[in-house]
Amino acid sequence: MEIIKLKNIDEIIYYEKMDNGLPVYMLINKNVNNYYITLNVKYGSLDTEYQVDNKDIQVHDGIAHYLEHVNFNEDDNYTANDYFKNLGSFINAFTTFQFTAYEVTSSNKFKKNLEHLLDYVEKPYFTKELIEKERGIIIEEVKMGKNNPNHKLFFGLNKCLFQKNKRRNLVTGEVEDVKNITLEEIKNVYDTFYHPENMFLVITGNFNPKEAISIIKENQAKKKFNKYKKPIKKKIIEPIKINKKTRDIETNIEIPKSVIAYKIPINLFKIDKLILNIYLNILLRCNFGSVSSFKEDLVTKRLINGISAYSDINEEMVIIEVAIDSEKPKEVIPLIKEKMNNLEITEEDIIRRKRSNIASLIKDYDDIEYVNTDIAYQLIEYNKIYDNMYDIYNDLSYDEASRILDVLNKNLDNYCIVNLVSYKKDK
Repeated sequence: MEIIKLKNIDEIIYYEKMDNGLPVYMLINKNVNNYYITLNVKYGSLDTEYQVDNKDIQVHDGIAHYLEHVNFNEDDNYTANDYFKNLGSFINAFTTFQFTAYEVTSSNKFKKNLEHLLDYVEKPYFTKELIEKERGIIIEEVKMGKNNPNHKLFFGLNKCLFQKNKRRNLVTGEVEDVKNITLEEIKNVYDTFYHPENMFLVITGNFNPKEAISIIKENQAKKKFNKYKKPIKKKIIEPIKINKKTRDIETNIEIPKSVIAYKIPINLFKIDKLILNIYLNILLRCNFGSVSSFKEDLVTKRLINGISAYSDINEEMVIIEVAIDSEKPKEVIPLIKEKMNNLEITEEDIIRRKRSNIASLIKDYDDIEYVNTDIAYQLIEYNKIYDNMYDIYNDLSYDEASRILDVLNKNLDNYCIVNLVSYKKDK
C-alpha cells in the first residue's frame, strides 16, 4: 500500500492498485462515526462517440445516465436498493458530463456495504424488460428537469456558449434520445467502459484501510474481466466564438434571473489549470462576492436580490459567469460588463484569500463526503491528486493575479447573455 502525504495539513491518502487495474484511494477520519464509499466510472454524458478496435461507435445522448439507472437491477425483481435498505445503508448514484459515481454511506456493516457496492456495479443484469421498465421513469425525469428553472438556465446558457461541445446537451438526453436507447447500446457501453482499469474506488471516513484492501482484493479476485481495450473518445474541437449572443427563456419563476458568460481559450493564460481556477475565483469573489462594494451598491440601489460569480474550466475554454436575481436586468447587465472590464485586486486581497483558503483546506477534511468528492474530482479533471494544495495556496501572489487579470481584461469581447423570465400573462 502506497502513502500519499498531503503536505503541511497532516493528512494521508492510502493508495493501492488491484491486480485487475482498479485503483483504490482511502483517507481515514477517526473523528466521525461513519464512512463514505464511491465507485467511480470514467464515463459520462459527453462520451457518445468513441472508437474500439478501429471501429467507430456512436450512441444516443443520455445513455450514461440510462445505464446508471438500470445498473441497480440485480435480477427481474430485486435491486441494489433492496439490499442496502435491509442493511440500513444509504445508496445513490449520479451521472455528470465526465463520469458516473455509485455511492454508499453507513456507520456499520462495512464489509457487506463495500462488497455489495463492488458486486452490483461489476455484475450487470440487463434485460429488454428492465430497460423498458426504466424508460418511462427516465422520460419523466427529463421532463421534470426541463421544467426546472435552474436546469433551463444552465443548459440554455450552454447552448449559447458552445457550438459543438456536448455540454450543450442534457446529461439525461432528450425525450427522443431516451425513447431510442436500446439494450444493445447499453451492453456496448457497459462492456467498453465499465472495466476496473477505467474505474476507481474512493473510501473516506472511519474504517480500517488494511481491512478495506483485504476485502477488495478478495472480492476482485473472484471475478473475471475481459482484457481492457481502452476506447478512443472522439475529440471535438470547440470554436472560440460563442454560439448565440442573447437568449430569453420563459419559465415559472417569481424573480427573473440573468447570466452573462464569457468564453476564453484556456491556452492564453499559460498556467496550470487548477491554479488558474483558484486565481479566477479569487478575482471574482473580491469583485462580486458577498462583501464586495459592487454587490453592496447594487443591493442598496435595489437593483438586485442576489449576485454570484464563478469560473469553470473545461478541456479548451475558460468560462466566467456572473449571475443575478433581478427585476431590472437591462440596468444591471451593463454595470456588470463595465465592472468586468475594471476588475480590481490588491495585495491585501491575495493575503486575505490565501489565509482563508488554507483555513478552509484544513477544515474541509472534517467533511468525509466533501473530501471523497474532491479526490474524485481531481482524478477526473486533472488525472492526479494534488498533494501540495497547502503550498499552492501559500504561493499565491499578487503579481501572478495581476498577470491573469491582464489576460482576462484583453479577452472580454466574447460573451453571451441569457435571461430567465416569467411566462407572459396571456399564455
